Amino acid sequence: MLIVKVAALCVATAMICAALRVQRPEMATALSLAAGVAVLAMLLGELNRAAEGLSVLRDRLGADADIAAVLLKGAGVAVLSELGAQLCADAGETALAGRVTLAARVAMLALCAPLLTELVDAVGGALA
Repeated sequence: MLIVKVAALCVATAMICAALRVQRPEMATALSLAAGVAVLAMLLGELNRAAEGLSVLRDRLGADADIAAVLLKGAGVAVLSELGAQLCADAGETALAGRVTLAARVAMLALCAPLLTELVDAVGGALA
């Protein structure tokens, strides 16, 4: 099971980083970053399966391709921003982690703006 492998990798890395941090904090940070990249690589297959599942859902619902694209982009922004924020926090840069989170929120708003405009237009047309 993938989650077991990810959890084992992260726990082992955390233990090694805790031991390294005393003598070589820069090595602990580098190891933590490398483990984060490895976890992301391990998750690529699952991300592809999730994207395929959203495609099937879009086809079954007859949803517009633009909506599906926004969903996929939003999911990508969420995953990458979470990874970036956690890596910054692991490196002791909590302020930078907050900026990553803020950037993700702005990116999500930018992704949703065209859909919100269409929704307002549709509601306005239905009420007129």
